[in-house]
Amino acid sequence: MGDAEVGDADKGRLYQLVQDLAVEETREAALLELSKRREQFPDLAPILWYSYGTTATLLQEIVGIYPLLSPPQLTAHASNRVCNALALLQCVASHPETRTLFLKAYMPLFLYPFLNTISKT
Repeated sequence: MGDAEVGDADKGRLYQLVQDLAVEETREAALLELSKRREQFPDLAPILWYSYGTTATLLQEIVGIYPLLSPPQLTAHASNRVCNALALLQCVASHPETRTLFLKAYMPLFLYPFLNTISKT
C-alpha cells in the first residue's frame, strides 16, 4: 500500500498512536495497534525514528524487562508488550531510510540480552 493509498484519517490515526507512545497510560494500547497495523503504513519506520522520544520509549519498554529475563520471570503480559515494541523496532531496522541510522545508533546492542535467554517450556 503506497502513501497515496493511506487516507488522511488513517494518517491522523497513525500520528495519534505515535503520540500515544509517549504517555504511559496509552502506551500499551498504542504499541499493540501500531504493531498490528505496521504493514499498512509504509512510512511508519521513519515516523517512529524521527518522532521526538519515540525510539527512547521503545528502548525503555525493552530495557524495562531485562530484570525479568534472568532468572526467568517474564509474564505473558510483559512478553506481549515487549514483543510489540520489538516488532516496531524491527520495522525501523528493516526500512531502507532508517536501517543505517538504526545500526549507526548501535540499537542492536539493546537486543543482545534476548539472545541469551533459554526457554524452559
